[in-house]
Amino acid sequence: MHVLHITQSLNPSWGGIARVLPELATRLTSVDVNSTVACLHGDRFGTAPSFDGFEVRSFAAKPRSPLGRSSKFDAAIDALVRTVDVVHIHGLWAGQNQTAGAAAHRAGKPLVVTPHSMMMPWAWNRSAWKKRLVGWWFEHRNLRRAAALHALAEGEAASMRELGFNSNITVIPNGIEPSDFENLPSADELEARFAETRGKKWLLILGRIAEQKGIVPAFEALAGVLPEYPDWHLVVAGPDPFELIPRLRAIAGATESQITFTGMLERRDVMACLARSSLLVQPSFSEGLSMSILEALAAGLPALVAPGCNMPEIAASDAGVEVSANAESIAAGLRSLLSMPEENWTKLSENARRLACERFAWSALMPRYRALYDGCLI
Repeated sequence: MHVLHITQSLNPSWGGIARVLPELATRLTSVDVNSTVACLHGDRFGTAPSFDGFEVRSFAAKPRSPLGRSSKFDAAIDALVRTVDVVHIHGLWAGQNQTAGAAAHRAGKPLVVTPHSMMMPWAWNRSAWKKRLVGWWFEHRNLRRAAALHALAEGEAASMRELGFNSNITVIPNGIEPSDFENLPSADELEARFAETRGKKWLLILGRIAEQKGIVPAFEALAGVLPEYPDWHLVVAGPDPFELIPRLRAIAGATESQITFTGMLERRDVMACLARSSLLVQPSFSEGLSMSILEALAAGLPALVAPGCNMPEIAASDAGVEVSANAESIAAGLRSLLSMPEENWTKLSENARRLACERFAWSALMPRYRALYDGCLI
């Protein structure tokens, strides 16, 4: 079987889809599914890396195109679609989705759509009038025509059902490779670069700095909580595509001395951050299923999350806490965690790793992805 995956960017700075799709495409070969990924490059989409295990077809984006259009992609998509069995769109509100969905329909090829949280209420209602226009233009048609919609968590699936476009919804989460987290690298180089973190316990915010991640109420909470715990330090590891750092510094005020922004990190440094940190803070408003949360759990980090993360398993497994995505609730959750004795941290850490490795290992998920594609061809 051959699947054509459509996404806007594979550049690592995009996080999210750009992080998980290469993992998925690589591991699909274990269930005899070959993958081609079609993406854009240039302008804000960056450069697509090359990968072993699957083909990347990258097309030059039109400069300053709001939806991300490419005349070369549009010219090539019909021929690409004819060579595959299934077309799999990742993410919504992208110009590529118009021509990819139409090409799949013309060729009689089944379409799978994974919204990656973009049908969750917070994301769906953000810039709502623009999304309604794009929806009326082509995206709602793709959702209705799809042979299957793919949700990453039950909470996301519930939101998709409420919108009513398509009742054929399959839930399969993102995954992790447990062995990747068994021997994590040292953070010595990071501590040398960011000397203010040395000797402190690390709180970690990992990934793109974006309002969707609940980072503004998180900072409002941390501004009040961190001074009470001078042995703790917040490390914010990720790019700032929306230029939120000045706003976050203003919120932090005097607490900024306990906060470090690392910027975009190489993969080895990300893994070192996971090894060095004690708690992930991610009270997101809207997630499909966050790779940063899964990877933190796999590294043994308890997590502070919100309902929009679609990870009720964290609180149920005693692998962290779930709070409301507002400053007061986040602050209460942080105080309850940071005040715990050491033996409680050990238990939370063990539970976190067990949850990730038992519920979210790629090897256990691959047959479910194969079944999703097989079901579309019946």
